[in-house]
Amino acid sequence: MCDKHQVFEEPCESKDSRTVLKTSAGGDTRTEFNQRRLKHKKKASSNWLKLQNKIARIHQKINDTRKDWHFKLAHYLCDQAGAIFVEDINFKAWAKGLFGKHTLDAAYGQFFNILSYICWKRDVFFLKVDKNYTSQICPNCGTHTGKKGLSERIHRCFHCGYTTNRDVAAAQVIKNRGILAVGQPVGGQIASGGVLSGAL
Repeated sequence: MCDKHQVFEEPCESKDSRTVLKTSAGGDTRTEFNQRRLKHKKKASSNWLKLQNKIARIHQKINDTRKDWHFKLAHYLCDQAGAIFVEDINFKAWAKGLFGKHTLDAAYGQFFNILSYICWKRDVFFLKVDKNYTSQICPNCGTHTGKKGLSERIHRCFHCGYTTNRDVAAAQVIKNRGILAVGQPVGGQIASGGVLSGAL
């Protein structure tokens, strides 16, 4: 049984989803195994069509499991805050990079669309902000601290001395940009007059 507090761990597995991801003796997933079998079937034959339908059902199950996870995560985030700010990322361009396949598998674009919808449905403020230099600016004083290598996991500001995890610092920069975008200081009111009960 799924618990909403497990939402950040992993999608809850059902018997069907475990079957989808089960590996064959050669280490391939069930999908890969069936696709390899498909190559040896006569095209348009009865067995070929049966295997095509089986592969389609597996892909549909994976898609449904991913979408269910996205909805659960969106509701979880809406439970935590009255406003959510995210980077305005071009995922189509991002998918052409080094981790393109993983980006497509995670369906970040679909998640942002679902998150936007759930925020609208639950009356949570949602806004996309400028994505540039979020990991290079100090969230405490606004100083540009320069580009960091991927191995550098700590943000250290040489100007004000603020130190924290670089991902936390980037999230704080996104939050500050979102609050400024609605024309209010941190802890103030949003443009519509409602109070920001919290921001992510």
